[in-house]
Amino acid sequence: MSWSDHRAGAGPAWDSVRPARRSQVVLVIFGLLFALPSAVFTVLRLWQPAGQSAELLSAFIGYAIIGYLISLLFLVIALIRAGRRIPIAVITIIVAALVCLHGSWIGPLFVPDGRAATTPAFRVLSLNMLHGAADPERVAELARYADVVVLLEVEPDTRQALDRYGWSERFPNSLGADDRGVNGSSVYSRYPLKDSELLPQTTFQQWITTVEVPDVGAVRVMGVHPCNPYCGTTTYTSEHRLIRRIAAEQPKDRPLIIAGDFNAVDDHGAMQDLHADGLRSATDVAGAGWLPTFPANRRFPPVIPIDHIMINERLTATEVRTVEVADTDHLGILATLAGTE
Repeated sequence: MSWSDHRAGAGPAWDSVRPARRSQVVLVIFGLLFALPSAVFTVLRLWQPAGQSAELLSAFIGYAIIGYLISLLFLVIALIRAGRRIPIAVITIIVAALVCLHGSWIGPLFVPDGRAATTPAFRVLSLNMLHGAADPERVAELARYADVVVLLEVEPDTRQALDRYGWSERFPNSLGADDRGVNGSSVYSRYPLKDSELLPQTTFQQWITTVEVPDVGAVRVMGVHPCNPYCGTTTYTSEHRLIRRIAAEQPKDRPLIIAGDFNAVDDHGAMQDLHADGLRSATDVAGAGWLPTFPANRRFPPVIPIDHIMINERLTATEVRTVEVADTDHLGILATLAGTE
């Protein structure tokens, strides 16, 4: 064998294109492993199928972008290292587009809408009390910063416990049946209430009332708590549809607030329906960001934002934050609102 033959059999020349490495295949596989589960959430967001499992999974649609970002990282590395790049490039472009799609759904939460406040501000607090177990002293402390409070899952003795901390002096106006046990809900206000109605029979009490807010005028307030997907698809869907119908019946020229535990995130079809009707989360309007509220009584932080304060175009939000209360599984939502043109 000649020296030239020996060199020819020793491998490709230094300037030749190397075949794809096995590690590139591994990178692509890992990229797909992260992208495919996220794709399921994308389909859920776009399709919104009915069913308990679909509704439960939809609560985590917001986290799909994390899977896509990890997938994109693997694919970009594989693309850089690849010899034949077209197939990997196509997959990478698709995943990048999906990242942008989910970013367009999440991004508005971090960008204020720019609605100008034309009236003095007032504050609304919403909290699920977890069978009335929430620490009443902490609730009363937070309520010092609020003008209207919506409390859910109140017990018959909830008002008595709150009154030990000056609750009635702060909120002389209230509504809500105190004999419903954990199914009860209440609305408390510093300002006069009128035209108060209990919504048609639902799993939890839900109220609508008018609050006469100084310099803002008559503000319609709904305290809502539709049942969660574990109640069954029919109940979950019907109670959300009721909220939408009652909201749609309110005068368009009057400020409207819908506050409570919606048992739904912004990606759920029920919330998208409210968005289509012109309602927005105060979190979105204020650009307050991603604010998970449930579960709040675990060793890990809350993971899904199912508590909301929704407002129509007659109101703006300048600040929204979550507040922690001991002995309940929800964070509260405290929003600073004002009238707008």
